[in-house]
Amino acid sequence: MKIALAGLLLLLAACSPSRQIAEAANSSQTEAVAIRAAALKIEALSANPTVKAHAIEIVSRADTIVQNAATIHTVLPGVEDQVPWWAALLKWLAGAVVVVGVAVILFQTGIGAAIRAAIGWIPRRKVQEANLAAAALDPARSETVRELIAARRASDPLFDAAWRKEQDHGNPA
Repeated sequence: MKIALAGLLLLLAACSPSRQIAEAANSSQTEAVAIRAAALKIEALSANPTVKAHAIEIVSRADTIVQNAATIHTVLPGVEDQVPWWAALLKWLAGAVVVVGVAVILFQTGIGAAIRAAIGWIPRRKVQEANLAAAALDPARSETVRELIAARRASDPLFDAAWRKEQDHGNPA
């Protein structure tokens, strides 16, 4: 999965149209210069007037290619690459995956609960359980540990399952 994601990111980063245009213009210009040099050699070595005429035409056309490539390089800075809609969507999806992943890691490791407690975001059920526990410890109040356990079992299915497992293994309360 990591390799596929890295390959996708490399593919997205390597497909700049303006860069491809610049590289193609450079390549065309280099080839045109080589063609021009070869045509000049042919023209100098040939005694046939028709071959000389064709060589001169090749030189002229190669010069036109070199000029066109220079024009491309002149106007290329004004070209703006467009991001495809699917690339923008992938960017947003990747960001959402990262945010969700960080949230999951924070809460699975317990750091998220510590952060929530530090900033005061304590769920109402937990506050009610804490109040009931404090009341169960206070001798002046009528709440008992049984009520605390009943409230805890009612509010937390995992606690209830663990309680039932302990009851089944012969550890009655």
